[in-house]
Amino acid sequence: MKKTIEYPHYPPRFVVLIFERMRHLFMRLNRRFTHPNVAVFEMAHNLWLAAGLNVAAELGIADLLKEGGKSIHDLAVLTGTHEESLYRMMRMLASQEIFRETKSRFFTLTPLAGALQENNIKFLITSHLSKRQFHLFGEMMYTIRTGKSVHEIVLGNKVFEDLGQDEQHNERFINAMTNVSLMQISTILPVYPFKKYKNIIDIGGGEGLMMAALLQKYPGCRGIVFDLPQSAGLAVKFIERYGIDDRCTFVAGSFFETIPEGGDLYIMKNILHDWNDESCLIILRNIAMTMPSASRLLIIDPVVEEGNKPSIGKMTDMLMMTALEGKERTKDEFRILLDQAGFRIRKVYRTISQLILIEAEKA
Repeated sequence: MKKTIEYPHYPPRFVVLIFERMRHLFMRLNRRFTHPNVAVFEMAHNLWLAAGLNVAAELGIADLLKEGGKSIHDLAVLTGTHEESLYRMMRMLASQEIFRETKSRFFTLTPLAGALQENNIKFLITSHLSKRQFHLFGEMMYTIRTGKSVHEIVLGNKVFEDLGQDEQHNERFINAMTNVSLMQISTILPVYPFKKYKNIIDIGGGEGLMMAALLQKYPGCRGIVFDLPQSAGLAVKFIERYGIDDRCTFVAGSFFETIPEGGDLYIMKNILHDWNDESCLIILRNIAMTMPSASRLLIIDPVVEEGNKPSIGKMTDMLMMTALEGKERTKDEFRILLDQAGFRIRKVYRTISQLILIEAEKA
Protein backbone atom coordinates (compact mmCIF):
# COMPACT_ATOMS: atom_id res chain seq x y z
CA MET A 1 0.00 0.00 0.00
CA LYS A 2 1.39 3.40 -1.02
CA LYS A 3 2.50 5.58 1.90
CA THR A 4 2.50 9.35 1.95
CA ILE A 5 5.56 11.04 3.40
CA GLU A 6 4.80 12.92 6.59
CA TYR A 7 7.37 15.58 7.32
CA PRO A 8 7.44 18.57 9.67
CA HIS A 9 5.95 21.86 8.53
CA TYR A 10 7.54 25.08 9.70
CA PRO A 11 6.30 28.68 10.06
CA PRO A 12 7.03 31.24 7.31
CA ARG A 13 10.65 32.33 6.99
CA PHE A 14 10.09 35.85 8.35
CA VAL A 15 8.53 34.40 11.54
CA VAL A 16 11.43 32.00 12.01
CA LEU A 17 13.95 34.81 11.49
CA ILE A 18 12.25 37.02 14.08
CA PHE A 19 12.28 34.29 16.72
CA GLU A 20 15.85 33.29 15.85
CA ARG A 21 17.01 36.87 16.45
CA MET A 22 15.09 37.02 19.72
CA ARG A 23 16.55 33.69 20.83
CA HIS A 24 20.10 34.82 20.11
CA LEU A 25 19.47 38.16 21.81
CA PHE A 26 18.30 36.46 25.02
CA MET A 27 21.23 34.03 24.81
CA ARG A 28 23.69 36.94 24.59
CA LEU A 29 21.97 38.71 27.49
CA ASN A 30 22.12 35.55 29.57
CA ARG A 31 25.84 35.20 28.94
CA ARG A 32 26.50 38.87 29.61
CA PHE A 33 24.96 38.59 33.08
CA THR A 34 26.52 35.21 33.89
CA HIS A 35 30.09 34.91 35.10
CA PRO A 36 32.31 33.63 32.24
CA ASN A 37 33.53 30.71 34.36
CA VAL A 38 29.96 29.56 34.92
CA ALA A 39 28.88 30.13 31.30
CA VAL A 40 31.78 28.15 29.84
CA PHE A 41 31.42 25.33 32.37
CA GLU A 42 27.73 25.10 31.48
CA MET A 43 28.76 24.64 27.84
CA ALA A 44 30.98 21.75 28.91
CA HIS A 45 27.94 20.15 30.57
CA ASN A 46 26.60 19.51 27.06
CA LEU A 47 28.93 16.51 26.84
CA TRP A 48 26.97 14.75 29.59
CA LEU A 49 23.65 15.82 28.12
CA ALA A 50 24.68 14.47 24.70
CA ALA A 51 25.67 11.13 26.21
CA GLY A 52 22.29 10.87 27.96
CA LEU A 53 20.44 11.75 24.75
CA ASN A 54 22.27 8.98 22.91
CA VAL A 55 21.51 6.34 25.56
CA ALA A 56 17.82 7.33 25.71
CA ALA A 57 17.58 7.15 21.92
CA GLU A 58 19.42 3.81 21.72
CA LEU A 59 17.10 2.34 24.37
CA GLY A 60 14.03 3.60 22.49
CA ILE A 61 12.56 5.20 25.61
CA ALA A 62 10.61 7.84 23.67
CA ASP A 63 8.89 5.10 21.68
CA LEU A 64 8.08 3.17 24.87
CA LEU A 65 6.27 6.27 26.20
CA LYS A 66 4.17 6.84 23.07
CA GLU A 67 1.04 5.33 24.59
CA GLY A 68 1.44 7.00 27.98
CA GLY A 69 3.73 7.52 30.94
CA LYS A 70 5.60 4.73 32.71
CA SER A 71 7.37 4.27 36.01
CA ILE A 72 11.13 4.06 36.03
CA HIS A 73 10.77 0.47 37.23
CA ASP A 74 8.75 -0.47 34.14
CA LEU A 75 11.19 1.38 31.86
CA ALA A 76 14.13 -0.44 33.43
CA VAL A 77 12.44 -3.82 32.95
CA LEU A 78 11.50 -3.04 29.34
CA THR A 79 15.01 -1.83 28.46
CA GLY A 80 16.97 -4.34 30.52
CA THR A 81 18.81 -1.64 32.44
CA HIS A 82 19.80 -0.82 36.03
CA GLU A 83 16.82 1.00 37.54
CA GLU A 84 18.64 3.52 39.74
CA SER A 85 21.15 4.46 37.02
CA LEU A 86 18.39 4.82 34.45
CA TYR A 87 16.44 7.04 36.86
CA ARG A 88 19.39 9.37 37.42
CA MET A 89 19.87 9.76 33.67
CA MET A 90 16.14 10.36 33.07
CA ARG A 91 16.08 12.90 35.91
CA MET A 92 18.91 14.81 34.21
CA LEU A 93 17.13 14.74 30.82
CA ALA A 94 13.87 15.85 32.42
CA SER A 95 15.68 18.86 33.89
CA GLN A 96 16.31 19.93 30.28
CA GLU A 97 12.64 19.35 29.28
CA ILE A 98 13.56 16.11 27.53
CA PHE A 99 10.91 13.88 29.19
CA ARG A 100 8.95 14.98 32.26
CA GLU A 101 8.85 13.45 35.71
CA THR A 102 5.19 13.94 36.69
CA LYS A 103 5.41 12.26 40.05
CA SER A 104 8.03 10.30 41.88
CA ARG A 105 9.92 8.27 39.28
CA PHE A 106 7.11 8.35 36.70
CA PHE A 107 8.03 9.75 33.27
CA THR A 108 6.05 11.05 30.27
CA LEU A 109 6.91 12.46 26.85
CA THR A 110 7.55 16.10 26.05
CA PRO A 111 7.78 17.66 22.55
CA LEU A 112 11.58 17.51 22.80
CA ALA A 113 11.51 13.86 23.82
CA GLY A 114 9.23 13.12 20.85
CA ALA A 115 12.15 14.01 18.58
CA LEU A 116 13.87 10.82 19.82
CA GLN A 117 11.19 8.56 18.35
CA GLU A 118 11.89 6.36 15.33
CA ASN A 119 9.64 8.40 13.05
CA ASN A 120 11.52 11.58 13.91
CA ILE A 121 15.31 11.96 14.28
CA LYS A 122 16.25 9.02 16.51
CA PHE A 123 18.74 7.63 13.99
CA LEU A 124 20.32 11.03 13.41
CA ILE A 125 20.91 11.39 17.15
CA THR A 126 22.34 7.89 17.60
CA SER A 127 24.57 8.36 14.55
CA HIS A 128 25.98 11.69 15.73
CA LEU A 129 26.33 10.63 19.37
CA SER A 130 27.58 7.08 18.98
CA LYS A 131 30.64 5.70 20.77
CA ARG A 132 32.48 6.09 17.47
CA GLN A 133 31.76 9.84 17.40
CA PHE A 134 32.93 10.36 20.99
CA HIS A 135 36.12 8.52 20.04
CA LEU A 136 36.65 10.70 16.98
CA PHE A 137 36.13 13.99 18.79
CA GLY A 138 38.38 12.83 21.61
CA GLU A 139 41.17 13.03 19.02
CA MET A 140 40.22 16.46 17.63
CA MET A 141 43.61 17.89 18.65
CA TYR A 142 45.18 15.72 15.92
CA THR A 143 43.08 17.51 13.29
CA ILE A 144 43.90 20.94 14.69
CA ARG A 145 47.64 20.16 14.64
CA THR A 146 47.79 18.42 11.26
CA GLY A 147 44.75 19.53 9.25
CA LYS A 148 43.88 15.86 8.69
CA SER A 149 40.77 13.87 9.61
CA VAL A 150 41.09 11.68 12.68
CA HIS A 151 38.94 8.91 11.18
CA GLU A 152 41.91 7.09 9.68
CA ILE A 153 44.01 7.14 12.85
CA VAL A 154 41.05 6.05 15.02
CA LEU A 155 39.47 3.42 12.76
CA GLY A 156 42.16 2.71 10.19
CA ASN A 157 40.28 3.85 7.10
CA LYS A 158 38.30 6.72 5.63
CA VAL A 159 34.72 7.20 6.76
CA PHE A 160 33.00 6.16 3.51
CA GLU A 161 35.28 3.14 3.15
CA ASP A 162 34.22 2.19 6.67
CA LEU A 163 30.55 2.45 5.66
CA GLY A 164 31.09 0.02 2.83
CA GLN A 165 32.64 -2.57 5.15
CA ASP A 166 30.26 -2.36 8.12
CA GLU A 167 26.66 -3.25 7.22
CA GLN A 168 25.22 -2.19 10.58
CA HIS A 169 27.04 1.15 10.56
CA ASN A 170 26.03 1.68 6.92
CA GLU A 171 22.34 1.16 7.71
CA ARG A 172 22.58 3.50 10.71
CA PHE A 173 24.21 6.17 8.52
CA ILE A 174 21.58 5.87 5.76
CA ASN A 175 18.76 6.06 8.32
CA ALA A 176 20.43 9.12 9.84
CA MET A 177 20.61 10.82 6.43
CA THR A 178 16.93 10.01 5.91
CA ASN A 179 16.23 11.73 9.25
CA VAL A 180 18.15 14.77 7.98
CA SER A 181 16.05 14.83 4.81
CA LEU A 182 12.89 14.51 6.88
CA MET A 183 13.85 17.68 8.75
CA GLN A 184 14.90 19.57 5.64
CA ILE A 185 12.34 18.70 2.96
CA SER A 186 9.72 21.21 4.01
CA THR A 187 12.34 23.97 4.08
CA ILE A 188 13.43 23.12 0.52
CA LEU A 189 10.27 22.30 -1.46
CA PRO A 190 8.56 25.73 -1.16
CA VAL A 191 11.52 27.79 -2.38
CA TYR A 192 12.49 26.16 -5.70
CA PRO A 193 10.47 25.48 -8.90
CA PHE A 194 11.09 21.71 -9.11
CA LYS A 195 7.87 21.24 -11.07
CA LYS A 196 9.33 22.53 -14.33
CA TYR A 197 11.93 19.71 -14.52
CA LYS A 198 10.78 16.41 -16.00
CA ASN A 199 13.86 14.28 -15.24
CA ILE A 200 15.49 14.84 -11.85
CA ILE A 201 18.63 13.03 -10.70
CA ASP A 202 19.49 13.02 -6.98
CA ILE A 203 23.25 12.48 -6.69
CA GLY A 204 24.09 10.75 -3.42
CA GLY A 205 20.37 10.38 -2.75
CA GLY A 206 20.66 7.59 -0.15
CA GLU A 207 17.34 5.87 0.53
CA GLY A 208 15.53 8.34 -1.71
CA LEU A 209 13.36 10.32 0.72
CA MET A 210 14.05 13.62 -1.03
CA MET A 211 13.12 12.13 -4.39
CA ALA A 212 10.01 10.46 -2.97
CA ALA A 213 8.84 13.81 -1.57
CA LEU A 214 9.45 15.52 -4.92
CA LEU A 215 7.67 12.89 -7.00
CA GLN A 216 4.70 12.68 -4.64
CA LYS A 217 4.30 16.46 -4.83
CA TYR A 218 4.90 16.68 -8.60
CA PRO A 219 3.32 13.72 -10.46
CA GLY A 220 4.64 14.99 -13.82
CA CYS A 221 8.28 14.45 -12.80
CA ARG A 222 10.47 11.35 -13.05
CA GLY A 223 13.59 10.63 -11.03
CA ILE A 224 16.79 8.67 -10.52
CA VAL A 225 18.35 8.10 -7.09
CA PHE A 226 22.10 7.69 -7.57
CA ASP A 227 24.27 6.35 -4.75
CA LEU A 228 26.79 3.68 -3.76
CA PRO A 229 25.78 0.01 -4.20
CA GLN A 230 25.31 -0.52 -0.45
CA SER A 231 22.33 1.86 -0.57
CA ALA A 232 20.50 -0.17 -3.20
CA GLY A 233 18.55 -2.56 -0.96
CA LEU A 234 17.07 0.12 1.29
CA ALA A 235 16.47 2.52 -1.60
CA VAL A 236 14.50 0.02 -3.71
CA LYS A 237 12.25 -0.81 -0.72
CA PHE A 238 11.81 2.90 -0.05
CA ILE A 239 10.87 3.68 -3.65
CA GLU A 240 8.26 0.91 -3.62
CA ARG A 241 6.92 1.90 -0.19
CA TYR A 242 6.11 5.41 -1.35
CA GLY A 243 4.54 4.33 -4.62
CA ILE A 244 6.98 6.01 -7.00
CA ASP A 245 8.50 2.87 -8.55
CA ASP A 246 6.77 3.61 -11.87
CA ARG A 247 8.60 6.95 -12.11
CA CYS A 248 11.81 6.38 -10.16
CA THR A 249 14.79 4.02 -10.36
CA PHE A 250 17.92 3.48 -8.30
CA VAL A 251 21.28 3.57 -10.10
CA ALA A 252 24.40 2.36 -8.29
CA GLY A 253 27.75 4.01 -8.78
CA SER A 254 30.33 6.47 -7.50
CA PHE A 255 30.21 10.16 -8.36
CA PHE A 256 34.01 10.06 -8.46
CA GLU A 257 33.74 7.89 -11.57
CA THR A 258 30.53 8.57 -13.49
CA ILE A 259 27.20 10.40 -13.29
CA PRO A 260 23.87 9.22 -14.82
CA GLU A 261 22.93 10.94 -18.05
CA GLY A 262 19.69 12.56 -19.16
CA GLY A 263 18.79 14.79 -16.22
CA ASP A 264 17.10 18.17 -16.58
CA LEU A 265 17.98 18.88 -12.95
CA TYR A 266 20.86 17.38 -10.97
CA ILE A 267 20.50 17.68 -7.17
CA MET A 268 23.24 17.34 -4.58
CA LYS A 269 21.90 17.71 -1.04
CA ASN A 270 24.40 17.62 1.83
CA ILE A 271 27.08 16.15 -0.43
CA LEU A 272 29.77 18.74 -1.13
CA HIS A 273 30.29 19.54 2.54
CA ASP A 274 31.52 15.96 3.06
CA TRP A 275 34.55 16.58 0.85
CA ASN A 276 37.55 18.88 0.53
CA ASP A 277 37.87 21.23 -2.45
CA GLU A 278 39.97 18.83 -4.53
CA SER A 279 37.40 16.03 -4.20
CA CYS A 280 34.50 18.43 -4.86
CA LEU A 281 36.15 19.55 -8.10
CA ILE A 282 36.33 15.92 -9.29
CA ILE A 283 32.62 15.42 -8.52
CA LEU A 284 31.55 18.71 -10.10
CA ARG A 285 33.64 18.19 -13.25
CA ASN A 286 32.15 14.70 -13.67
CA ILE A 287 28.69 16.30 -13.52
CA ALA A 288 29.73 18.98 -16.00
CA MET A 289 30.97 16.32 -18.45
CA THR A 290 27.63 14.45 -18.29
CA MET A 291 25.08 17.21 -17.79
CA PRO A 292 23.33 18.59 -20.93
CA SER A 293 24.05 22.29 -21.50
CA ALA A 294 20.41 23.30 -20.86
CA SER A 295 20.23 21.38 -17.57
CA ARG A 296 20.67 22.82 -14.11
CA LEU A 297 22.67 21.80 -11.05
CA LEU A 298 21.11 22.44 -7.64
CA ILE A 299 23.48 22.34 -4.65
CA ILE A 300 21.76 22.17 -1.26
CA ASP A 301 24.14 22.67 1.64
CA PRO A 302 24.51 24.63 4.87
CA VAL A 303 26.14 28.04 4.52
CA VAL A 304 28.67 29.58 6.88
CA GLU A 305 27.59 33.07 7.87
CA GLU A 306 30.23 35.80 7.81
CA GLY A 307 31.57 37.49 10.93
CA ASN A 308 30.43 36.52 14.42
CA LYS A 309 26.87 35.64 13.47
CA PRO A 310 25.61 32.38 15.01
CA SER A 311 25.60 29.69 12.34
CA ILE A 312 24.74 26.00 12.36
CA GLY A 313 27.24 25.74 9.52
CA LYS A 314 30.03 26.82 11.86
CA MET A 315 29.07 23.99 14.22
CA THR A 316 28.68 21.22 11.62
CA ASP A 317 31.97 22.39 10.11
CA MET A 318 33.68 20.80 13.13
CA LEU A 319 32.20 17.42 12.18
CA MET A 320 33.21 17.82 8.54
CA MET A 321 36.74 18.85 9.50
CA THR A 322 37.38 16.21 12.16
CA ALA A 323 35.63 13.13 10.77
CA LEU A 324 35.60 13.67 7.01
CA GLU A 325 38.20 16.21 5.84
CA GLY A 326 35.23 18.09 4.40
CA LYS A 327 34.10 21.63 5.14
CA GLU A 328 31.10 23.92 5.29
CA ARG A 329 31.46 26.90 2.97
CA THR A 330 30.57 30.54 2.66
CA LYS A 331 28.69 31.73 -0.42
CA ASP A 332 31.95 33.10 -1.85
CA GLU A 333 33.68 29.75 -1.35
CA PHE A 334 30.85 28.01 -3.24
CA ARG A 335 31.18 30.55 -6.05
CA ILE A 336 34.94 30.00 -6.38
CA LEU A 337 34.53 26.20 -6.32
CA LEU A 338 31.85 26.26 -9.02
CA ASP A 339 33.85 28.65 -11.21
CA GLN A 340 36.83 26.31 -11.09
CA ALA A 341 34.62 23.34 -12.07
CA GLY A 342 33.13 25.13 -15.08
CA PHE A 343 29.82 26.28 -13.63
CA ARG A 344 28.20 29.66 -13.23
CA ILE A 345 25.77 30.49 -10.41
CA ARG A 346 22.37 31.60 -11.69
CA LYS A 347 20.57 32.20 -8.42
CA VAL A 348 20.84 31.54 -4.68
CA TYR A 349 17.68 30.59 -2.77
CA ARG A 350 17.42 31.06 0.99
CA THR A 351 15.41 28.73 3.20
CA ILE A 352 14.12 29.18 6.76
CA SER A 353 17.09 27.09 7.91
CA GLN A 354 20.85 27.48 7.41
CA LEU A 355 20.51 25.64 4.09
CA ILE A 356 20.90 27.51 0.85
CA LEU A 357 19.99 26.29 -2.63
CA ILE A 358 22.53 27.27 -5.28
CA GLU A 359 21.25 26.92 -8.84
CA ALA A 360 24.11 26.66 -11.35
CA GLU A 361 24.55 26.12 -15.07
CA LYS A 362 27.50 25.12 -17.19
CA ALA A 363 29.62 28.17 -17.93
